[in-house]
Amino acid sequence: MFKSLLASTPKNNEKEVNPVGKAEFLNIPVQLLSGFLEDTRMSIRDIYYYALYAHFIKLDKGTDKEKYRATCEWFNFKELDREENLKRGKVLFERYPNSPMTGIDRNLYSEYNKLEKSDFDKACFLAYHALKSIVGNKIFQKADNRLLWARMDGKAKSIQDESELSEKIRFFTQEYQTLKIKRELQENWGLIYYAQHTRGFYVSFKMDLKSLIMEVMKRKRKSVEKQRLDQLRILEQQVMEKLNKSSQKPKLIETGTDVPD
Repeated sequence: MFKSLLASTPKNNEKEVNPVGKAEFLNIPVQLLSGFLEDTRMSIRDIYYYALYAHFIKLDKGTDKEKYRATCEWFNFKELDREENLKRGKVLFERYPNSPMTGIDRNLYSEYNKLEKSDFDKACFLAYHALKSIVGNKIFQKADNRLLWARMDGKAKSIQDESELSEKIRFFTQEYQTLKIKRELQENWGLIYYAQHTRGFYVSFKMDLKSLIMEVMKRKRKSVEKQRLDQLRILEQQVMEKLNKSSQKPKLIETGTDVPD
């Protein structure tokens, strides 16, 4: 699957490419996750094209050939088809401006590029990067299944109904499948997950579970206190309105009857 794009041992007279590369992540818009289950090969290619072009245009020194070579070395990709790859990458880059982004670990990208994976493995890949796009630069974030499924399907916004999802993703909206994916991500992908007594769930990739629970409980306490104060203000407002109405009632003027001498 697209193996020839990765750097390998150079042949005679072939320029050696950095065997490690410098890039840790390929940052892409979540829309490029769309269709990953149906045609993984095409999705891998689009991720490749986008990442190449996005890095290429950041470089401001050198000729296009030099910048492309530096870009390929950055990602540890073979230096192939410069014009065609940049052309395809430009189309994708301009198609998805201001999109939610997710970062694909360079080694994980290589693994899914080289090895055949089951649909469940691919669904875990999608869920992991969907959640990363939801958390973004924050330490933790609240989400729900509809947003998770939407991002897995390459949608920037949450869905209202599961019928909006592709057929392959709909299979994984079954409760058992969704729980199985979340369990796998917690056990093997570094996901920290908490969903006790909450609407939706909280996730993090940087905190431990105890710290995440602490943050959720602090947020709950603030929410309860806010609700209490809001209710108190409502009651105070109701009392004030009642007092104002009573003070505005016209007073009856008492009139006496003259008593004859």
